[in-house]
Amino acid sequence: MDSQKRTAVRLRPKARSLAEPPARVAVFTAIDGTLLDARTFASGRVRSVVGRLGAAGIPVVPVTIMTLDEAAPIADELGLGPAMIVEAGGAIARRRGDTWEVEPCGPPAETLLDIVRTIEERSGANLLIYSALPESEAAQLSGRSGAMLHASTHRSFSEPFVIETGDPDAVSRAASAIGFSVRRGRRFLHLCRECDQGEAFVRLREELGCEVAIGVGGAAVDAEFLARTDLPILIPGPDGELDADLVAQLPHARIAAAPAPEGWVAAVEEAVRSLAAPRRRAGP
Repeated sequence: MDSQKRTAVRLRPKARSLAEPPARVAVFTAIDGTLLDARTFASGRVRSVVGRLGAAGIPVVPVTIMTLDEAAPIADELGLGPAMIVEAGGAIARRRGDTWEVEPCGPPAETLLDIVRTIEERSGANLLIYSALPESEAAQLSGRSGAMLHASTHRSFSEPFVIETGDPDAVSRAASAIGFSVRRGRRFLHLCRECDQGEAFVRLREELGCEVAIGVGGAAVDAEFLARTDLPILIPGPDGELDADLVAQLPHARIAAAPAPEGWVAAVEEAVRSLAAPRRRAGP
């Protein structure tokens, strides 16, 4: 994975290690199906790469649809941080010693439940809210179990849902008419306020003093923050296919060669190496 292509015609400068970033770089990444395997939530070699990036002064910052209670154990295990965007832009969480300090960026989930009812009335659709599903059905739809399932259903700033009956376009129009957007993740649709995730990303980037932002995602819900990064990377799903809507919104993004976590590892390492490589001088 770390091998460099060589040419028999020209000598190339020795590639720099991950410990020599060219500027203040940060990696902003989705988690479910991007950093972790979409089916098993396995992390593979992600932890070792995150450790190497951290040693090089490159933080890996989650931008996730997960709740803080769901994402925090993952961040602790893998060494992610020092902050994260949770619930599709609903809040920013910052490490404060052994705890996380949460700053809401959008309305609370209780308000969103009222918004859901309004959307149902306007669109004629019937929406099934993830946090209100029976445990067995929530587990089947989310692929989660145990503590992870419990943490994922206790929403504070977002409401994932599925359309039981009705027209998806009508649902999107009804949400847009009252200042919200419907964004598609790998498993659910997400009701969010316009631009929450993008604005939260911009704020965290400024806080970190990030000059170059690498962004990694795999679902349409990730487009808002990926479009604001300097080097967006798209991760295919477990079937090897890319999200068509995401590709349409980011036609010039880099494409990882494999699903998560292997695709994340290889693509991020290559991106950091490409940024560290010295630029060739123009002219003779």
